[in-house]
Amino acid sequence: MSIVSLLKGESYDSSLLYHQIERSLENIRFDPTGLKGATVAVKPNLLTTALPEKGITTHPEFLRAVIKFIKAYGGEPVLVECPAFIPLEKVLNKGGYMDILLAEKVRISDTKITANLKNESGIQYKYFHVAEDLVKSDYIFNLPKLKTHSLTYFTGAVKNLFGSIHGLEKSKWHIRASSAPDFISFLLDLYGGWYFLQNQGTVHIMDGILGLEGEGPGASGKPKAANAIIAGYDAIAVDSVAIRVAGLDLKRSGVCVEGEKRGYGFSSPEKITVAGNSISEFSNSFIPPKSKSMVSAWPFCSPFFKNILVEKPVPQPGKCTLCYQCRGICPADAINKSSDGKVPAYDYSKCIRCYCCAEICPEAAIELQKGFVARLIG
Repeated sequence: MSIVSLLKGESYDSSLLYHQIERSLENIRFDPTGLKGATVAVKPNLLTTALPEKGITTHPEFLRAVIKFIKAYGGEPVLVECPAFIPLEKVLNKGGYMDILLAEKVRISDTKITANLKNESGIQYKYFHVAEDLVKSDYIFNLPKLKTHSLTYFTGAVKNLFGSIHGLEKSKWHIRASSAPDFISFLLDLYGGWYFLQNQGTVHIMDGILGLEGEGPGASGKPKAANAIIAGYDAIAVDSVAIRVAGLDLKRSGVCVEGEKRGYGFSSPEKITVAGNSISEFSNSFIPPKSKSMVSAWPFCSPFFKNILVEKPVPQPGKCTLCYQCRGICPADAINKSSDGKVPAYDYSKCIRCYCCAEICPEAAIELQKGFVARLIG
């Protein structure tokens, strides 16, 4: 059994948030006295340069409240985050985080300094290079955002730890694990490394006050209030509760379903004790992502089958500003400079359908369009 705290949260007022964070940790029986003199790696979701009201990143006031809690009990917080393409400093300034970090005198980790993370029980992968400050810290406070995800259906506590891998190294993992099932398996192999790393306490505190629905996790999704703060030691259980709070389909979350099968946590409702508010007190109905990654389950995933079956990312004239962030992040080198002066040129024979381009696009200018056969069969 796993215990997960679920509280209603409708405001980013910093003083109110502090007490809600405190209560959340009380609900899961976290002992804050252990923070005295400890190094605490704080891992928010800072996917890209986005304003807080977009619902894409962990809200800066949520981060502030957690930092203040850690410091109140004598801990030393260290911000650890690795945006995929955009420099971290730019993300911090755009989203309003830098002023908070400076005011609270929080060190920002150099995530180019890495350490090995091992998961000998990994099914596909057993070794990972991750931010050293996460491995060496006494505690990890993982602060995911409640969001839908075009590739994995939902992104939360488990997926947020993908951010422990530096920058464009993430793109290489999309090449190695290029289908949705393979990528989910990779995420669980990576999470297993953290699960078995027993020299530290890892706590997951999800910002679900304002979430993201539809074609998340980036600007193509739409902000939607879930009014929830969710916390626990078990990332699988935290994600399971979040999915149900959002009114989404738990069975469609490969991370939760397969994670429980691997023994990394619990996703089945009967195996999770919810402390605080009950899930029935929430009446959210988030729009799920359209993408079903249907081709990813096929063993013959040739470019031909991908093009006729699976959704492909299509840049939209009028929205696209030709910033080429999509080109910079593409792990398959499938995006070229514009041939018409309106949108980048895609080579769909190379495209692996990881949707990193749509995820990172600051203008929500990349739409996922169904292949020819997929449109015929609905």
